[in-house]
Amino acid sequence: MNVIEVMKKVLTDYPHISDFINGEVHVDFTEESDNVYGISSTNDSLLKKDILGNQTRTNNMVLYATNQSANDFDRLNNSTFLLDLGYYLETVKGQEVTATINDVEMSGHIQSVSIANAMAWGKSEDGQYITYQLQIKVNYTLGSEE
Repeated sequence: MNVIEVMKKVLTDYPHISDFINGEVHVDFTEESDNVYGISSTNDSLLKKDILGNQTRTNNMVLYATNQSANDFDRLNNSTFLLDLGYYLETVKGQEVTATINDVEMSGHIQSVSIANAMAWGKSEDGQYITYQLQIKVNYTLGSEE
């Protein structure tokens, strides 16, 4: 699985995800309805490469989460969920990642996940739902399988 697929699975496997999601974590998609989440990869960058071709990379993602926001109680629950999810994501490491770069199959592991800027990003026209964003940074390694 590539880094996006792995992080989708990590989010889906979060023990409390069913408290806030009806269904699945979408990729590059979310909508203005209650309990809908989508993860989007914004870029992937090479941090360093050794003489053997082993790579250290980072992938920046944004998780968009849309939830009921009619009152302060709802908004506090949403923010608390994102806070707890951030704590969970910071413990993630070791999951296997694969990639094909310039026709070379590579595999490696997630080294760390960090989060930033969990905040309200927008609201629905009727004001019933707020979409929150949580920026996720995934550092991982890749090595040639040859």
